[in-house]
Amino acid sequence: MIVIVVGTVLAFVAGFAVFWAVGARVAGGGLSMPSLSREGSDAAAAGTGRAAIKPAPVPAVTPIDLTRFRDASYVPVKGIYLSAWAAGSQKLLDAQLALADRTEVNSMVIDVKDATGYVSYDSKVALAGELKLEEKRIKDIDGLMATLREHHIIPIARIVCFNDPLLAERRPEWAVRSKNGGNWKDKKGSSYTNPYDRRVWDYLVDLGEEAADRGFREIQFDYVRFPSDGKISDAVYPGATSSKEDAIADFLAYARDRLEKKGVWVSADVFGLTVHVKDDLGIGQRIEKLSRNVDIVSPMIYPSHYYSGSYNIKSPNSHPYEVIVNAMKDSEVRLAGSGAIVRPWLQDFSLGGVTYGVEQVRAQIKAVEEAGVKEWLLWDPSVKYTEGALRAG
Repeated sequence: MIVIVVGTVLAFVAGFAVFWAVGARVAGGGLSMPSLSREGSDAAAAGTGRAAIKPAPVPAVTPIDLTRFRDASYVPVKGIYLSAWAAGSQKLLDAQLALADRTEVNSMVIDVKDATGYVSYDSKVALAGELKLEEKRIKDIDGLMATLREHHIIPIARIVCFNDPLLAERRPEWAVRSKNGGNWKDKKGSSYTNPYDRRVWDYLVDLGEEAADRGFREIQFDYVRFPSDGKISDAVYPGATSSKEDAIADFLAYARDRLEKKGVWVSADVFGLTVHVKDDLGIGQRIEKLSRNVDIVSPMIYPSHYYSGSYNIKSPNSHPYEVIVNAMKDSEVRLAGSGAIVRPWLQDFSLGGVTYGVEQVRAQIKAVEEAGVKEWLLWDPSVKYTEGALRAG
C-alpha cells in the first residue's frame, strides 16, 4: 500500500514538473496530438491487395485541466515591481535577479502595458499593431521568460486597464468623453478609455491571453477603475447601462472567464481605501463585489497615501506598522467569503518627507505576516528595493 501511494505521489510530481517546463506552450495551444487517419491505413492495404485492417479503437484523450495544474502549483508570492524599461535592461534586470537569488523574493510584476498605453514588447494582438500601440522596451520577451524560469521567479503581467491616453487618442469613440466635446482629461491631462465599452474589454483580455501564452503565470489588472482626478462631472460614458461598480465587476468576471482557460491566475490592484470605506469611492471599486471575480486582490495600502487621522493615526506615513495592521484587519473582514486571496502592495519608496528604509519596510511585512497573510508585493517606481528588510532566500 505504501509503495502504491508513494508511486502515485512521485508520478504526480513528475507530471507537474513536465507541465511547468512546457506550461507556456500548453497554455497557448502549442502542443497537439498527432492525428490518426483511417484513410491512410486503408490506402496502404489497397496497395498490397490485402483486405483493409480495421484499426483498434483509439481511447479518448482527456483534455488537460489547466486550472487544476494552476491551483496545484500555487506558491505564496513575495514580489517586487519592475517597469518594462527595467525588465528590458540587462543591467537593471541582473540586479533584481541577484536580489531575488539572495532573498525571499520569488516573483516579479512586470509591465505589459503601463499608464502610457504602450505595450512593452512585440505583440501579436492585432489592434496593438494596427494602431501602433507598441514600444518595444523589452526586446526579447521569450528570452526574459526563460531567464525568470532559470531563477525560479514567478512572472506576473501588469496590465493597466482604463488609464490609457494612447488608445483613447487613437480610438476616441472608445474613450471617456467630455460633455464639452472631445476626450475627457484628468488633472494631469491624461485620457481614459470607457470601462463600459466591451471593445476595450476585448483588447485588454487579448493582451492578457497573449501574456499567458508568452509564459506569465498571473495577469494583474491595474487602474481597473473609473477616473478619480479632474472634473468628474464633465465625464460622459457612452453606452453606460449599469452602475460603475457593476461595470468593473463585470469586466473582471469576463476577463477571468477567458483567462482561467489559459491556466493563469487573475488579480486586481485596488485603492487601499477600498478595504476601509463602505462605497466604491466613486471609481467602481466596491471590494466585496469585484473580489468575487478574481483570484487575488492587491490593495495598495501605502502609509503615505492615507490622510491624517486615518485609523486615528495623526501621521500615517510615520507609522507604517500601525497602518498596515489596521488595513489588514479591514481586508480580512471585507474579503471574507469572496474566495479571493489578499496580497497587499507595500511601500518601499519615500514620500511626504518621511524616508523609508529597512525599519519601515520590515515593519509593514511584519504587520502582514502577523495578520496570517504569507504574501506581499513591494512597490518602488525607481526599482531600488531595500534588501535589508528582506529575509535571506
